[in-house]
Amino acid sequence: MKRPPRSTEPAAAASHLGRRELLGSAALAGAALLGCRPKKDPYRIDKPPVPRVPGWRTGEERWVLSTCALCEAACGIKVRVVEGRAVKIEGNPEHPVNRGGLCSRGQAALQALYHPERVRSPLRRTGSRGSGQWKTISWDEAIGEVTAKLAKLRAAGGPERLVLIDGETGTLTHNLWARFLLAYGSPNHVGMGSTGSAAVELDTPYRQGLYGWRADDLERTGLLLAMGTDLLASSGQAMHLQCASRARRPRVICVSPRRPGCRVDEWIPIAPGGYGALALALVHVLLRDALVDSRGFEALPGAGRTPEETTQVTGIPAETVERLAHALAENRPALVASDGSVVAASNGLSTAIAISALNGLLGERERLARVLGTVRMAGWPAPTVDALAAARRAVPRVDGAGTAACPFGQSRVQALPAAIASAKPYPVEALLVRGANPLATLPGRQAWAAALQRVPFVVSFSPWLDETAWLADLVLPESLFLEAWDMVWPAAVTDPPVLSLRQPVVGPVHGTRQSGDLVLALAAGLGGSIGSALPWKRQQDVVETSFPPQSMAAIKEKGAGRSVCADDENCKHGLGEIVDLESTTPHEFAFFARRIASAGTRDGTRSSEAAAGSGLPPWEAPRFSGDPLQFPLHLVPYRPAPFVADGAHAFPWLSELPLVSGNPWPLRAEINPADAARFGVADGDEVLVESSVGSCAAVALVSDGVRPGVVAMALGKSGVVDLVVPDEDRLSGLLAWQGTRVRLRRAS
Repeated sequence: MKRPPRSTEPAAAASHLGRRELLGSAALAGAALLGCRPKKDPYRIDKPPVPRVPGWRTGEERWVLSTCALCEAACGIKVRVVEGRAVKIEGNPEHPVNRGGLCSRGQAALQALYHPERVRSPLRRTGSRGSGQWKTISWDEAIGEVTAKLAKLRAAGGPERLVLIDGETGTLTHNLWARFLLAYGSPNHVGMGSTGSAAVELDTPYRQGLYGWRADDLERTGLLLAMGTDLLASSGQAMHLQCASRARRPRVICVSPRRPGCRVDEWIPIAPGGYGALALALVHVLLRDALVDSRGFEALPGAGRTPEETTQVTGIPAETVERLAHALAENRPALVASDGSVVAASNGLSTAIAISALNGLLGERERLARVLGTVRMAGWPAPTVDALAAARRAVPRVDGAGTAACPFGQSRVQALPAAIASAKPYPVEALLVRGANPLATLPGRQAWAAALQRVPFVVSFSPWLDETAWLADLVLPESLFLEAWDMVWPAAVTDPPVLSLRQPVVGPVHGTRQSGDLVLALAAGLGGSIGSALPWKRQQDVVETSFPPQSMAAIKEKGAGRSVCADDENCKHGLGEIVDLESTTPHEFAFFARRIASAGTRDGTRSSEAAAGSGLPPWEAPRFSGDPLQFPLHLVPYRPAPFVADGAHAFPWLSELPLVSGNPWPLRAEINPADAARFGVADGDEVLVESSVGSCAAVALVSDGVRPGVVAMALGKSGVVDLVVPDEDRLSGLLAWQGTRVRLRRAS
């Protein structure tokens, strides 16, 4: 806004000043003569101007309900908005997931919303990849270019050569993209589940014949045996545990190589990869000492694995194992829960199955947890899939999902660089990336960079020019969750499951667009059967027509609604039906994973248990990459409380936590005092951590909260993933984050 013109006549200007203004001016002039200038408050925040938003009055404020998107918990939030600017985020007390609680990640989300480095409009690369030369283009140009590329690829008969890396699940937007790929004809909807916490649920298809999150009833749990640090600090269950503790806090025993940063009743250090052996040793003690009803469990795997036999693998004394087994039996109902780091090893699936068998033997899984159903969009019209799409959807996926490597279709995003480099089973011609930054967050950075260079057409939907977007041809920035519409199905923390509303708390701060609007625009541009499969104009239309008006009004009022069943009146009129597999699919808990017998292993062979009909893979010792003589320590990457999947660069508040530990910014290598003395390292020393594939600098943090022989390092900081040797569990394809050996020395 232009300033009004000033008069050039001093007398005219003075004529408009009253007595008070003249006295104030004289006082300021006198202060200036004395050298006393007004001081600027160093703590004052220079707020950017508020964009004029229709419907907002000066000084007006509102509280808007939505759903957080910074982890799989999907907590309900309420945001204070003043004159169109979001200024504070709190937990929604009406939301059944977090009941008013909110972690540091949710509190810091405003920093991303107003971050100065956000991409503000579509960009087209003008120089070579990685040169950083970009041209701003319009949304019509950007969508038109992507549509033309995809139309040409489909016209050539190769729609399966389109790959989408999708870092988001459990949302309506995810389902829209899945529907788009179905109609387009590509089977390659590649998620990040094999690299994150969702991997802990992969034992349920083998045991119970279905896939889904487990909902643990922590409020009725007497003893929680928490395997893994992340479960209590950064997983979706962490907030649920805090809420449950308000009514009746269970006794918590944590088993992990690193002590968690939260309060627990006991910490038992364990060697990396030893969780499955511990679970089977606990089974042995429970049966041997008749602590549980042993009828029907005579052939249960692990009955012959004594605590003494597992000590070398776990590092836990036999007497501790026996004491822990008796504690589980005496403090029932007891529950054994694990996080993604527990199964992130070369023996991940067999470890998950051993833990599940332990819960089944305790007899509490049926009462304290159940597998939640999946979601189908009941009101969506059945898509018309043409002959080309039907034929090409049947070809093998580029990541090997759905084959003998991954019989239940879980994605193996870490397999993409090798598949792109070899062009097998076919070349990848177009790659779309949304909600993920694999170049920075997954091992094998050089392989990922080489793979992106090989793909002819790469599109990133990142709101930042991150490492992966830097090598794209087009960057189409999607809006952040505080600016977008969506429906979210939170991770397993409640029963029945919850359908949570995500709605814009403010208008778009920049010229970004919602991901759902983008996929609808692409479908409309391609037309034909693809356009008819996604007939909506806006994602907001899809969300707001998900339920009858009265149901949608109730969800908007509270921010979430409980699940609806197939015979519920709401389902008959809209979308969002949550199918309760507990009541619609016959199944039972199985101690022997019979489905593995038919699936086989990654190399196509069958285990001896499978051949005998039990279908349970034998537990095997973990495999570690690196010569133990050259690399004598085990790397334990963990997800700290402020962990954000795509990095915390946009959240300075998170990077500064915890403030009580001195300078929070450097990467820390946490080691036991015995190892510090062994390698001549003192607390605060600059050190170099090296593996067989990379190295990174860090600051030593000497602590007795780390098991000897271990170097613990927080993910989310630059350099940690460069140490990890890409390896997998041979049965499931899970990424083995916990399978790398390292060495540590003082920096010269």
